[in-house]
Amino acid sequence: MVEAWIRSLIHVKHVKHLTLINCFGPFVPNSILTLDLPPKSFSHPNLKSLHLGRYTLKDPHGFDNCWNLKKLKLIAVFAEIEVFNVVLMSCPSLEVLVVDLHCHKQSGPLKIENRNLKFLCLSCCSQIDGIEVATPSLEILTVKSLSCEIEKFVIANPNLQFNRNYWATGQLYPHTSYYISCPPDQDKTSIGHEVMMSEPSEYMKFYASMSVSIDLTNTKEVDMLKEVLAAWPDEMQELEILFKNSNVPRKEGETPMGRTKRKFWEETKPFPNGHFRVHTVWLFNFSGSKEEFALASRLITQGTVVMTMKIQPASISLSNKLEIEAAVTKLKELPKGHTELSIVMF
Repeated sequence: MVEAWIRSLIHVKHVKHLTLINCFGPFVPNSILTLDLPPKSFSHPNLKSLHLGRYTLKDPHGFDNCWNLKKLKLIAVFAEIEVFNVVLMSCPSLEVLVVDLHCHKQSGPLKIENRNLKFLCLSCCSQIDGIEVATPSLEILTVKSLSCEIEKFVIANPNLQFNRNYWATGQLYPHTSYYISCPPDQDKTSIGHEVMMSEPSEYMKFYASMSVSIDLTNTKEVDMLKEVLAAWPDEMQELEILFKNSNVPRKEGETPMGRTKRKFWEETKPFPNGHFRVHTVWLFNFSGSKEEFALASRLITQGTVVMTMKIQPASISLSNKLEIEAAVTKLKELPKGHTELSIVMF
């Protein structure tokens, strides 16, 4: 009956978005319905997004030739790791992938290879042999819970090479890595950003950590960072900010989009808001520019940073090193929103 219903919805009624969740029985493998679907069950060109929840996949045949899918969510899905790998390989057009996997046994690493993927959310409570991610276009990686060690998590992506990660704090908090990017000829925000902002309660967890890479001279990128932090629950464990090396000279008040907009440090409102708090902030590639100093000073004086701000200077000349040290000294002299806040350069 379920198979017939799925076929009718996809191949007869031509639905674009399908959510199918098994709500019957306790959440244990033996009670979850097994989907043993015919080949190409999900491959109709009209179907763009698919969400499966609380099912067991016996084999990957239902996903054969799924070039049509742009978004795939597999939540609390049980299968062999080989089945998951074939399913993901059969969906090369995916731009959004959310997986909460439960594997029956360890049998090799989970492999995610996709040139189009922009947003990836990973969670796996089962013990697995590792995860290999090769996604050159990926902008956002959210890790909720993983049972593998950091040495067995390999990611091939030039933009998501941060100093902090899911394992860095030693407490295994959920972690998000976000390469914020908005090209000059792009008016819309990225797909990954839209997904994250569409379900903030799903991807922005209380007491989690986040790493971001940003160009503070790009007003649109600053706005995107502000949107994410303003939507986050009130408290974050760690925030790593990696400043891009893209300080291209621009006219005063001009953004990369060619429009004049008030600078974020000239506004009177808190950045990102008056409620957001983070215990530790890491500033990497700090050059002491007016944008970087302004952001750091606002985080200090308005009480956004609770415990520690750690600053790593950019690799530059000795003369600039003195300028950076002077900027850090000024930051230490600012009135602090939290008296116990410490500011260190390392």
